[in-house]
Amino acid sequence: MATKKKVTEEVKDTAKKVSDKVAAEKIEAKKTVRAAARSTKAKAAESKEKSAAKKAEKQEVKAAVSAEAKDVKDATKIEAKKKATAAKRKVKEAVAPAAEAVKKPVAKAKARKVNLVFESLLGGSITPEEIVGKLPKEAVSAYIKIEENTIYWVGKNKEMGSVEIW
Repeated sequence: MATKKKVTEEVKDTAKKVSDKVAAEKIEAKKTVRAAARSTKAKAAESKEKSAAKKAEKQEVKAAVSAEAKDVKDATKIEAKKKATAAKRKVKEAVAPAAEAVKKPVAKAKARKVNLVFESLLGGSITPEEIVGKLPKEAVSAYIKIEENTIYWVGKNKEMGSVEIW
């Protein structure tokens, strides 16, 4: 029986050692799991911080780009206004002579259309169209003296002359 007691004690002793070893392994496993959890939590927190930093950096870049775009847009508007003003001024300068030229025909257009006939005391008559037909091509002004039966004319280069009406 002594051997049975001895074997039982050895089994109990071995069981206790195994139980202690299992407990120690459980403790080590818990320590490892907890360390891994802490490490994972730390990495997650670090990742969150990096993500937040990147997000903040993106927002700063976006704000800077937006501000820069606004500045460029404002500068473009100012430049466009300057160019438009200059273009308006050039158009005005170019149109001014044309406007003056248009005013003269407008004044002529306002005059009533009347059939004019010039008669002399001797019975002759002539129309403005016939008077123009009697003038030389270089004539730009004409002075009609019905009582003298003469059309006096002035040319482009200050030449002068006269033509008989009848």
